[in-house]
Amino acid sequence: MFIRLYVTAQNEKEAKVTLKAVLEKIKEIVIRINVEKVEPYWKFNDMYVIELNLIVKKELNPSQLKRLLKSISDKWSCYGAPINEFLASRTTKGCNYILKGVEMINIYLDEDYI
Repeated sequence: MFIRLYVTAQNEKEAKVTLKAVLEKIKEIVIRINVEKVEPYWKFNDMYVIELNLIVKKELNPSQLKRLLKSISDKWSCYGAPINEFLASRTTKGCNYILKGVEMINIYLDEDYI
């Protein structure tokens, strides 16, 4: 699983606070986390981009995935056939909840979980 987060933050320390909140929501399915990048987002002064590669449990099922997604945001767009990408954004029409500090999140599933 690959996750790309765009978070509101003035510095790396603030960005990592939001990262920690996201990781807390997905900890039940994670075996290993590799943080690939935590850096300022070039478009905005108050935003960081964080990229993660995760090894998740093989027994991840659709209900666990749905619960995980709902814990992060109440509105997701899905892409692929079969679905292999999920996108949530604070600016998406109908989004009433997204984790504090998260502006946008992409989750890409590996073939093993599709």
